[in-house]
Amino acid sequence: MRWLKHIAIDLLATLVIAIVVFFDETALLKYVLYIYTGLMVIARLISLLNNDFRAITKRKVSEAPVWMYHFLYFLNVAFLIMGHFYITGTAWAFIWAVAYYVHQKNIQ
Repeated sequence: MRWLKHIAIDLLATLVIAIVVFFDETALLKYVLYIYTGLMVIARLISLLNNDFRAITKRKVSEAPVWMYHFLYFLNVAFLIMGHFYITGTAWAFIWAVAYYVHQKNIQ
């Protein structure tokens, strides 16, 4: 269970997404979600296009199981689509797909 600290940010992002989708009183958190999603898209795009950045992320070893990241990304996409946040949901699907692709490249 020590790996929980490695996924704390991802858990927090999923929690923020759930709050934004299921509660209407969250105008500030919507902006947090949009900014964080934009930063994640940029980071994943850089890791997709830049081999040097991919090498840096390869060295960063997480104890968390890979399936946990896939589960959290699935929840993020599902919550956003259910809440009619289609563009943000598509951005998270992109984040998830690039994370999978980069992980596959790193294990080869």
